[in-house]
Amino acid sequence: MNRDDENNERLLQEGLAFDQQIDERIAHGHIPDLRRTKPCDYFYNNSWRRPGYVQLDFYEQFTLIRDAISAGMSRKPQEIRVLEVGCGPGYLSLELARAGFQVTGLDLSERCIQIASKFADEDPWISERGILRYIAGDYYTCDRLDIGSYDVVVFLGALHHFQDQSKVLQRSRDLLKTGGLIVAHEPARDRITRGNAAFAHLLSTILSLNNNFYTEQALLARRSELLDKVENVFSALRYENDSGEKTQSINDNDAGYAEMYPELRSTFEQIRFEWRYSFFHEFIGGLRFDEEKNLQVAEFLKEMDRILVETEVLQGTEFFFVGRKEVKL
Repeated sequence: MNRDDENNERLLQEGLAFDQQIDERIAHGHIPDLRRTKPCDYFYNNSWRRPGYVQLDFYEQFTLIRDAISAGMSRKPQEIRVLEVGCGPGYLSLELARAGFQVTGLDLSERCIQIASKFADEDPWISERGILRYIAGDYYTCDRLDIGSYDVVVFLGALHHFQDQSKVLQRSRDLLKTGGLIVAHEPARDRITRGNAAFAHLLSTILSLNNNFYTEQALLARRSELLDKVENVFSALRYENDSGEKTQSINDNDAGYAEMYPELRSTFEQIRFEWRYSFFHEFIGGLRFDEEKNLQVAEFLKEMDRILVETEVLQGTEFFFVGRKEVKL
């Protein structure tokens, strides 16, 4: 198999993985809409499990991205063209359109685009939102993306699926107008440490003692057993199995912070950078108090996570970057 055939096969497998994931989620009641989502017990440890978690997690990501676009562009939302790369089932693109932007959502998964289009067509706020379209295709070869035509390119949990960061970011630069923005909110799983894993295991074990977490954790006393457990948690947080194989899709974790951030800095003028969270996103869906207490604890963990990252007790494992395309002299 030559290199082109290998790349095509990887793209096929990547698309199929997310086709299957979204079909299974939808079949179990998932609603990929930040405003219309409902409780969904299919998710055992995911923010989509409850609308309150969605607001704390995914809606906060949307507001962060929306505000960064507004701060970086001196025009009305209706005049700003946004491209979301790897939009999945479309919830961020949909919400950005509701904020007034002209939005294109692109994804490799044809099923995700079909689902995104369905929910967009059923949107109760359809008459109030900006232009919205979804495209199924490969970011590099899709001929429906016009060079130099976008004001903003957004990656929300998608940039780390591209192995060649120089290539994907140059493609983004080419699609942007001069002065346009790139916005990236990405996991940095190469920064997950065994200390982070040990803290996550400690917290989940304490919560599970009174059945307040989705899994029951044994109070292991032997150091060797604890180290083995921490190693298992370490792999799970990195979306890997015990053998180091990827558990979500073939291209997941193709790039970490070590690959993404230097290329972002070299390709664009940095406007903003911040570390976000360490464990919050991967943890709150597992809470099992009553519904009111679940949300209170989730809010507490969210703020404590930020403090632990800011004070460098834990290492941040997701980051937010905003850059601008400047004229190269």
